[in-house]
Formats: sequence, C-alpha cells, structure tokens
Amino acid sequence: MSFRKFAVACMCVMLAVGATGCGQKEAGTSSTDTSKGSADKSITYWTAMNGNVSPVVQNYAEVEYYKQLKEKTGVAIEFLHPPVGQEAEQFKLLIASRKDLPDVIQAQWLSEYPGGPEKAVKDGIIIPLNDYLDLAPNYKAAMEANPEMFKQCKTDEGTIYAFQGLNQSDTKAFSGLVLREDWLEELGLEAPETIDEWETVLRAFKDQKGVEVPLSIKASDLSNALNLFNAAYEVGIDFYLDDNGDVQYGPIQPGYKEYLTTLNRWYNEGLLDPDFASIDSKIIDSNIINGKTGATFAWIGSSLGTWYKAATEEGYELVGVPNPVLNKGDEGKFLSGYTNSIAGPAAAITTTAENVEEIVKMFDYLYTEEGGYLKNFGVEGLTYNMEDGKPVYTDLILNNPDGLSIGHAMGKYIQANYGAPGLCEMPDYQEQYYQLDAQKEARVAFNKYAENAGKHVLPPITATSDESKDLATIMTEVGTYKDEMFVAFVTGAESLDNFDKYVEQIKKFGIDRAIEIKEAGVERYNAR
Repeated sequence: MSFRKFAVACMCVMLAVGATGCGQKEAGTSSTDTSKGSADKSITYWTAMNGNVSPVVQNYAEVEYYKQLKEKTGVAIEFLHPPVGQEAEQFKLLIASRKDLPDVIQAQWLSEYPGGPEKAVKDGIIIPLNDYLDLAPNYKAAMEANPEMFKQCKTDEGTIYAFQGLNQSDTKAFSGLVLREDWLEELGLEAPETIDEWETVLRAFKDQKGVEVPLSIKASDLSNALNLFNAAYEVGIDFYLDDNGDVQYGPIQPGYKEYLTTLNRWYNEGLLDPDFASIDSKIIDSNIINGKTGATFAWIGSSLGTWYKAATEEGYELVGVPNPVLNKGDEGKFLSGYTNSIAGPAAAITTTAENVEEIVKMFDYLYTEEGGYLKNFGVEGLTYNMEDGKPVYTDLILNNPDGLSIGHAMGKYIQANYGAPGLCEMPDYQEQYYQLDAQKEARVAFNKYAENAGKHVLPPITATSDESKDLATIMTEVGTYKDEMFVAFVTGAESLDNFDKYVEQIKKFGIDRAIEIKEAGVERYNAR
C-alpha cells in the first residue's frame, strides 16, 4: 500500500476508534470480468455505512456481496467508513485533504459537495467519466435507455461524474402515514382520506379507545423533508414546483398557515403527541407497538416489518394510507418522499486513484443482468434460488436463523438498496422484501398520487459555486428560524396571527434569492 493509501486508512481507523428494483435487464454487450488472467487489484473505497448494514457488520468487507464482487471482477476493496453519525463532518474533512484521497468516494455529491459534482471535478477531487464510458458499456446503455435517468446522471455541463444507483422500479414513495387498522374496524371507521376524516379518527382513538397519544410523530417529519399532512393544503414542505412549473417555497405559502392551524388544533386537543418536538424513532416504535399511539409515519420495509414482528397484541393490524387531501376526490400533489430515477449516494473516482480502468470495469459489472442479480438478490443457492424463472429469497433472508429482520439480513449478505451503485429495485425484489399484506397494500397506497406528484417535485438540480455559497448562507438562517417557529406555532407559544411577520423575516433572510437560484437550476436541468 502506498503512503497515500496508508495515511487515509490510518485516518479512518482513528475516526472509528473515536466513535444500508424494476425491469432493466443487461444493458450492454457482456459481463465485465477483470479477474481473468490477472492478479487482483486493490483499491480504497470511502463510504458511509447503510443503516441496515451497520448493526450487523463492522465493515462492508464482511458483506457477502462484496466478497463475491471481488471474485467476479478481480478488484479487492479496502473500505474506509466514517463513524456513524459523523458522516457529513468527515466527508468535509476528507475532501479538504485534497491529496490524501481514497480511490473511490461514495457520497451525495449533488447536495453535500459545495457547488455540486461539477465543482468537485473542477476542484480536482474527482474525475469525469465521459472518456471512460467505452470501458463501461453496460452503465452507458443503462443510462441512455431512460432519457430522464440520463439527464439525472449528468451535470449541467454534461459531465458524467459518478456511478449511480439506477432505479428500475416505478415505485416513487417508500414511506407514508399508517394507522391501527384493527382499531378502525372496532370503531366502525374507514381509513381516512381527508383532513376532516383524519380528525374524526384521531378523536375516536382518544375519546372512544382512550388512546394516550392518537398521533405520534416527530417534529422533523412534519416540518422538513417529508410531505405528509401539509400535502392536503397543496404546499410542499420545502421547495417545490407549482401548477405552472414555477419554484415555490412551501413554508411561506398561505396554505402552510392552514397546515399549521390544523396541527395547532390537534396539539391543543391532545390528538398530536405533546412531546412531538423531542421524541425519537425508538419512542415512536414503542408507542405504535404497545398501543400507546394509533397513527404515525412509517417506512414500508423497516418500520412495518419491525412493528408486526414485535407486536404481541392479538389482532394487531396496520394500514398505510395515501397522503390526505382537503376534499374527497381531490388529486394529491405530493408523496411523503419522491424517489427520482437515480437515488442514494453515488461512487466517484478520485483524481489520485490508481487502477482507474479496473475500477470503471468493476462498477460496470453492476449494470449487467448478472451484476444486478448479485446486488439485488445475492448468491444463488445461499440468499436466493430460481423458482419458475424468478429469484426467490431463501430463509437466510426471509426467516433468518439468527433472528435478523429482513432488512438486516439483506444488509449482511447483499446490497439491495440505494446505498450502492448498480441496478436497483430489480423485478421481484420488492415483491419479496414486502412479505406482509400490510406492506404490499401500503406500497400501493403511498404511491396513489405518484404520477401527479412527479410534476411538483424538483429534479436533482445543481447550483454554481457562487450560487451554492448564497444558498448555504440563506438556507442555514431560514432553516433554523423556520424549525423554531414551526414548533412555536404548533404549540401555541407563538400566535398564528404572527404568521405574516414570520414570512417577512424569512424574506429578509433572502428566500427570494434562494428561489431564484433553484429556478436557475431547474432551467439548466431542463436544457441538459
């Protein structure tokens, strides 16, 4: 190992001491196998650990998927992981080092690197891949097979900067609102569709069932990246596109005041968890499992799967519902979260990398049908078997003998998620991952308005270097103030009569300039 790699490895070891779908078949000519006729090449690879992996292994090198990837490509990977919870901070330190870089850095380049991936190329951190696409015919073909996907894989200047997780599924939302279905049936109620129906259900949970906390949900899930109850008022929780395709900032819209008014009423009536501003995921897990709450936010895989497995109450049932609308028959404009054609962190090759061609070929293998099967299903005979022409997970994944959840078992043996480059969400993946009827039904419910929602979500845009500086300054101030006022408005510590003053303050912070930057990014994206 060179001194450069040794230095990076030592740095990450010291940090660790201080402290995881869809129809695209093989999209190229043939599988890549760099191992034939040559000795293994060794590379260093910096990446945060996926949440389904970190509880079961200490290093990605322990994951069976990566062991098999080495066998298939002849590239041995030395993984360098930042401590859990310090990923963003350590990424900043890593790119600041400039010279002491690992061969590959996997990160959210669009949002985490100041100025975006094009700036990272110009700063000499990562290399453009355009000149290497002849060595990655499968990746190139997979991108070009979907025009929108191809746009999302490029910068505004046309630079291919990293290897992406390419979504092969039409599923856009993997989370949403859930309620105790058995309680609804007991009370003679239907799953709520409108805000008024939600209010009726929550009151029934409180008054008729005697439920301590009808709706248990974190303030961050109500005020930041997720679109939930705000969707009923046709405003996004952050930046979004209105019906005319113009960029708007949701928290300053009139509809946002209506949203806050509803939450304030629910808080005052004891329908919303009084500790919504301080509770964490573990408390919510306990609340929904033990019957302390009747409604919350959930992920289809990890949340529903975990809660059903842990619940002991006879007849325990959950139901996922679409985001609420204001009036029956309205078409929703927002999903809880919208997954673009590319998602998750992308793997970029650094300017100091050795064996660049071997690295490119290694990644290209993941866009072949064989590589996609390895990523999504693992090793035939171990984690899946072919039955009637379809891959079916074995009990090592579905009923793990060590008691691991499906998500954690996947984390230990495969990489079937957006946490790594390759073909994601291949056919039959979700069908098997979502084993419970409640999960399958929730997937449909959460995606009810997917087509319309796609018109209102910002594409993965980038800002210029100067724009990034302005945006960071503005949104740091806006975000801090907005979050503080959200809690104050909901709890009544601040009167909603002062909403206009709140909007004025956000404008003073420069939100109009931020909207202007986002609009410029959308224009450049559309011109790609």
